[in-house]
Order: sequence, then C-alpha cells, then structure tokens
Amino acid sequence: MTDTRTTPTPSITWEEVSWEDSRAAALRNAMDAEVGPRYVPIRGASTPPGRPTGDDVETVVLALVDGEAAATGTLRRLPERLEVKRLFVGPAFRRLGLARAILAHLENAARARGAVELFLQTGNRQPDAIALYEREGWEHVEVFAPYDPSDGISVCFRKDLAPPAEG
Repeated sequence: MTDTRTTPTPSITWEEVSWEDSRAAALRNAMDAEVGPRYVPIRGASTPPGRPTGDDVETVVLALVDGEAAATGTLRRLPERLEVKRLFVGPAFRRLGLARAILAHLENAARARGAVELFLQTGNRQPDAIALYEREGWEHVEVFAPYDPSDGISVCFRKDLAPPAEG
C-alpha cells in the first residue's frame, strides 16, 4: 500500500523590519550561539569586528514560515559600499531555499538604493556560507574595512548587481 499523505507546503512571507525587531534579534542571537564557538580558538572571547548597529543598517529582511521567524539578513551602509550582514536561517527552516531568497531580497534592496555592486564578509569557519555565496555568483575579493586582513578569518565577496531581468 502506498502512502499518499503529503507534507503541506509552508507559507513563506517576507517583511522588512528595523534592526531592533525582536524576531530578527532572536535569530541573530541564535546565529551567534551557533557560529561564535567556531572562532573561540582563534579570537578568544573578543567581539568580532564590523558588527552592524542600528545607525548603519539600511534594512533587515525577515522570512516568516507559517508565521514563525525563520531567517534574516541585513543590508548595511559602509562609507564606500553596501554590505550584506548577519544572514542566518534557523535550523528548523533549512533546505527551504531561504538563504538564497534572503540574498535576492537584499540584492534588490541594494539596487533600489542605487547600488551597482554589493559586498559581504563571512568567516573562514563557515564553509556552508562560503559555498552558498560562490553558488550564487559572488566573487572573492580582498578583505575590506572594517575587517582585518591579518587575522586570517575574513573571507570577503563582491557581486555585480545587474538590473533584474524583465519578464
């Protein structure tokens, strides 16, 4: 006998929220708890450089799956560029394409702000993030400020923002 039950397709909705939004902050805290320990042998207990603040954040994208905060990413303004920061998908929501979709939302937000290129930084102990960015057409670039090229941790990327295809 064949099992004909199917898993319902989750309902995914998107919001642009402030840096202070408690749901996005909870996801960033979960990111710190998951990723932070990977860098303790290198960095000790020191705070990673280049943390965004409410003052330099352009927008925060929040993905809700069936009403629950599932993923987030931030677009931050640096003196000479816009940068993707704090992209995180909660463990229960991985493999739904949310990381790719967050990147696309942030790329569109950057285009809307007149950017023709976008930058990001991740750490060398986040191979899944590095693989995602490479798959999505981001190219490796030299480490840029405010990150320290001598620490050996930062992996930086850049992407051309061609206008979206008209369909």
